[in-house]
Amino acid sequence: MAKPNVLILFTDQQRYDTVYAAGYDYMITPNLDRLAEEGCTYLNARSSNPVCMPARHDLLTGLPGRAHGYYCNGKHPIKDYGIPTLPRIFSENGYRTVSVGKMHFYPARMHHGYSEMFLMEELPNCRQDDQYAMYLKKEGLSNVQNLHGVRPHMYHIPQNAQTDEKHHGSGWVADKTIEWLEENKENQFFLFAGWIQPHPPWNIPKELDGIYKDKDIPKAVPLSRDYPDCIEKNDWYGDFDSEIKKRKIREAYYSAITLVDKNVGRVLNYLEEKGILENTIVIFTSDHGEMLQDKGYYSKEVPYEGAVRVPLIIRYPEKFKAGEKRYEFADTLDIMPTCLDVCGLDYNGDKYKLPGESLCSTDPQKDRKHQISSSGLLGDRRWIMSRNESYKYVYNYNRGFEELYDEVNDKREIINLIKKGNYPKEVYEDLKHRAIEYEKEWGPEGAVVCDDFIQFNGEEFHGSVRGKLHYWSNSQMQYFDDRPKEERGKELIHEMEYALSNFDKSQEKLNEVFNNTSWIEDFKEQFNKYGVCKDYEKKIFSLDTEEKDK
Repeated sequence: MAKPNVLILFTDQQRYDTVYAAGYDYMITPNLDRLAEEGCTYLNARSSNPVCMPARHDLLTGLPGRAHGYYCNGKHPIKDYGIPTLPRIFSENGYRTVSVGKMHFYPARMHHGYSEMFLMEELPNCRQDDQYAMYLKKEGLSNVQNLHGVRPHMYHIPQNAQTDEKHHGSGWVADKTIEWLEENKENQFFLFAGWIQPHPPWNIPKELDGIYKDKDIPKAVPLSRDYPDCIEKNDWYGDFDSEIKKRKIREAYYSAITLVDKNVGRVLNYLEEKGILENTIVIFTSDHGEMLQDKGYYSKEVPYEGAVRVPLIIRYPEKFKAGEKRYEFADTLDIMPTCLDVCGLDYNGDKYKLPGESLCSTDPQKDRKHQISSSGLLGDRRWIMSRNESYKYVYNYNRGFEELYDEVNDKREIINLIKKGNYPKEVYEDLKHRAIEYEKEWGPEGAVVCDDFIQFNGEEFHGSVRGKLHYWSNSQMQYFDDRPKEERGKELIHEMEYALSNFDKSQEKLNEVFNNTSWIEDFKEQFNKYGVCKDYEKKIFSLDTEEKDK
């Protein structure tokens, strides 16, 4: 029998509790449920680094940031082009290798061993670099500026997609994947299909409006932020949003996942119809989660379960028992060795030893009762998390602030036992030691001195860092749109108005989203660089308000 094909189905920012078959019955995910029924579900999978670029390069290379150079998102090339990558190893062993959708490489078209790439990136530098943008142009939709939702001013707000479902990016990934498979079905393949959803903005096609309206969906974990974030209620985190507004955000997030699920099903159905499925290892997972208001946070880049824990389902009947649920820890770094093991390929790197291990190893050596995740350049925003089956330890390099959570009796991670002053010292010392040893081997150079963490005299983070409203989102206007400033400025305002034209969907009026004075000034500064539109401020802001920075 020929060596198996590999298909990695990869979402962006999908948290662990978003698959019906994994125990979350408010979700509409029939195709992922099918995959779970036919494959093995890992209920304690974690991202090795809950940020897009580092997580993706961890998967690509099987190695953490010290090897490839990405501890956070950044506009710089990979540290070492000589590191073996998954697509390069498979290419060298006779496989056709292809990526479809979001990769988040820098430069965007750096192939890292893929023989073909069909990109759909969040913020394309130019239309010609992005196959999805070129597809829209071919379909007569070149006027669409915000291909994946409007980011400035409304990054975390439910919104109408600028296209219908037929032309939405989530469908395009499945379309292109199936098209490539049809053209290459006689060849062994390694195929990575990457969706942008459910990463914000949540640009939901009208066809999916209201699908979660009557669902009994869970509320967020109560506000329990701590240093280095603002502890008190704060506008920038969305703390004063109404319950209905918060619910609509969660409905939009889940709707984005259901849209991906629908398109995952299309790919699985094609493989089955063509008789390819049984000889293909299918891996479904995500780069990291989304806090979705838990503890008072949005987005990722924090050590808590909403951001770190991800879905992981593997289907390959020869190695993974159908319908099985496994509870041991698994993480992003296990994907490369698993793919190589199933396909009988060797890792050809001699500079590093892979820290992950095949999830179907016949002689497992990895300690799957402990898990490490970390994020951030060496500075006051770096942290490392070390946990066992019962406790989680977190070290923040910002003033050395420590956290310890009882993951059995406090699954929502509300009570920091160290701050409370009553915690098991042996557990604390063991988990801290494991974190230190990991940083010495895989963390940034200089993170540990004399067998202890260093610390930085940082300050409390402004709410725009880990909250609902980010200054950087205002700078993410679509510069690939090369129309004159007058035309693209007018188009941006038009798309912002359309995005929030369904109040039932967003619970937001455009000029009531946020009227903080510094926010208004920041948006105006970014917009004036980008475009021109007469009296646009009146459409976006209530200029008669006199709100102060909080």
